[in-house]
Amino acid sequence: MNLFHSPGVKWLGLLAAASLLSGCAGTGDSSEAQSGRIRITSEPAGAIAYADGTELGATPLAIAPGNHFRSGFVGFSYRYVGKLSIKKPGCETWSTEVNDAILSKDIHARLKCDPNYRPAAAAPAPGTPAGTATGDQAIERLERIESLRKKGLISEEEYKQLRGRILEKL
Repeated sequence: MNLFHSPGVKWLGLLAAASLLSGCAGTGDSSEAQSGRIRITSEPAGAIAYADGTELGATPLAIAPGNHFRSGFVGFSYRYVGKLSIKKPGCETWSTEVNDAILSKDIHARLKCDPNYRPAAAAPAPGTPAGTATGDQAIERLERIESLRKKGLISEEEYKQLRGRILEKL
């Protein structure tokens, strides 16, 4: 009996050849997608991206989804899950629920912005008493404490007290 004509050896040879060739099949391209990173961009640029409420940075930016989104078993599959939000003053917040399909490619968000929006001045206007919040600052603080309340980081009572203090300073 000739050893090289047995069906088992033929299959073993084919398997070995396929394994060797698959290791050489790469294109040599070292793009960010191949390294597990994705780019997050927005129009307009400079918006702040958040993964499940945690700030990632200003757009455009590159991230490794596994470092920012939670992962776990969904049924019999191990997947990324979470929420990506992109915010910029004067624009509507853009957000989406993420999964492996969304996080497998770059993400571009087109924000709907108010063309009449004017950013608040960095310093309070002359004649404004020290410690008085401007309307925009108050709105930001109110949004921040609302977020803390929704995440369960402050109680309803603490939220009401903080909200009252912010509104008193207007």
